[in-house]
Amino acid sequence: MTQTQSAETVVRRFYEALGRGDVATVVGLLAPGVVWTEAERFPYYDGAFHGPQAVVDKVFVRLATEWDSFGAAAHQFLAQDDQVVAFGIYTGRFKASGRDLSAPFAHHWTVANGQIARFTMYTDTAKVLEAVAA
Repeated sequence: MTQTQSAETVVRRFYEALGRGDVATVVGLLAPGVVWTEAERFPYYDGAFHGPQAVVDKVFVRLATEWDSFGAAAHQFLAQDDQVVAFGIYTGRFKASGRDLSAPFAHHWTVANGQIARFTMYTDTAKVLEAVAA
């Protein structure tokens, strides 16, 4: 990782790319061996996903097809060395139920060699489950 590309910069780039729907940049920021863990009881939780393709298939495709305007807007970052914690808000409308979501999140990121090596999500899953309930 270069001095101009700190761990926080990498994570900020991820959120920016996600926000504009830039899938190529999002996937390019994931390390080949990325370990991705959704919050337990989150609808997409299934243990840890390994590798960018698993993250795309099991998380991003579902977010894109099951939600209208799903967003993850980070507004605060705490960074030290290769570790970043981002705080923000999930928003969106679950298509099947028509219910809106607004839930705070904390994401813990580990960055190595300019790519995301590990992601762990923390959120109020009860709010998410209320939105997806039919």
